Amino acid sequence: MKKLIIFVGLLIAIFAAPSDANPKEQASIISAYSAAWNAKDLAKMATLMHPDIEWLSVSGSKISVETKGKDELVSALEKWFLSPDLPKGSLRDWSINGNFVAVTETASWLDDANQQQSQSSLTVYELQDKLIRRVYYYPSI
Repeated sequence: MKKLIIFVGLLIAIFAAPSDANPKEQASIISAYSAAWNAKDLAKMATLMHPDIEWLSVSGSKISVETKGKDELVSALEKWFLSPDLPKGSLRDWSINGNFVAVTETASWLDDANQQQSQSSLTVYELQDKLIRRVYYYPSI
């Protein structure tokens, strides 16, 4: 019985823990990250990343770890930023729940015929200590 009481107490402590920031702060962090992407400002993006950041791709019932740690993600982004045709991103359909911020991200670019193209995906950001700890990226549509 004593173990059960301790277990229930731990669950209450875990689930009653306050989130790191208020919704406006959380939205501001994600907006700043997106703006830094659009400006190809990797240094600014890095200031918003938790040292142990993970980039996860979700596909059906599978989750793949694409990068683990700030250094690995920064290295991957450096390669992306070499492209002269890097899509610009925009955010909409915000939902904030505790330390999780879900948004629809739309990437836009001009194709070879100079026609505007775009695709959207659901992205869920998990924040810790007012930094991006995990990014769950869902397939584009």
